[in-house]
Amino acid sequence: MRNRQPIPRSLPRSGFSYQQARAAGIGKGRLYLDDVRRPFRGVAVVGGELSDHRDVCLAYRVRMRPTEYFSHESAALLHGLPLPQRVDARTVHTSVFAPARAPKAAGLCSHELDDVGQTTTEHLGLRSFSSEESWGQLRSTLSVTDLVVVGDYLVTGTEPYSGEPPPSSLQSLEAVVGRLGRRRGVRNLREALTLVRYGSLSPQETRLRLAMLAAGLPEPALNLPVHDARGKLVAMIDLAYPEALVAIEYLGDHHRTDRKTYDDDIRRREMLTEAGWSVVFVTSADLSTRRDALMRRIRSALTSSTGSFPK
Repeated sequence: MRNRQPIPRSLPRSGFSYQQARAAGIGKGRLYLDDVRRPFRGVAVVGGELSDHRDVCLAYRVRMRPTEYFSHESAALLHGLPLPQRVDARTVHTSVFAPARAPKAAGLCSHELDDVGQTTTEHLGLRSFSSEESWGQLRSTLSVTDLVVVGDYLVTGTEPYSGEPPPSSLQSLEAVVGRLGRRRGVRNLREALTLVRYGSLSPQETRLRLAMLAAGLPEPALNLPVHDARGKLVAMIDLAYPEALVAIEYLGDHHRTDRKTYDDDIRRREMLTEAGWSVVFVTSADLSTRRDALMRRIRSALTSSTGSFPK
């Protein structure tokens, strides 16, 4: 068997066109061997799997028109927004502003938009819509709950822990909704906007808060810091009713499988209990299949702490 012609290092590993390969002395047949992937027509990528959506977008950039921007699910994934798992990360979404025409290609979902002042940016070396614009573009494909999950992330980020500014702001989300006018799906976006809150640090914390509100429970404080008598931070409570001294802590799988996290959970509960708090731990099963029982537990904790259910 003949040795395979090596692909020159001068060709970008993120992807190159067939024309670039030909200029580098690589025949088209070489691009159809099993060490080269062809994610889009006329685009080749050397090596194994395209490991994440950014890799797919980098490959598409090879044939991307100057009028195109990564948008919708693609822009959201590039910005790291917490999308539901059902979102197809293999399909690239781009948009153009009318009167430009949206391109067509296998593996591409393209859109034609009216220019109403949307904000665009260059993120991770890729031309895309801003994070808040991609939130608005998902109004017809995400549920109100999922839109709130993304909105909570945009206005919070990791700031309660890291001190880093969040990706966006409530005012920016309001501006997105205002620009959309009466376009399809904007009603869901408006409803979601009324439920977006600063302070949630995970999608499940947001879903838990929304379930509590839907059950008629009062609005909780989010990631409330609790200090001991010396001013030392004891805990940041996921969802809290400080007047009733009731703490609701969501436990993801890592709380169960990571020993240090498990031990920290026990110690945090002990410290909160010593400080007079009642702690309700919540798991994914509580939220998905035992929701009514969970709401009764929270309601009972509030009633026990206050003597009557708070209004």
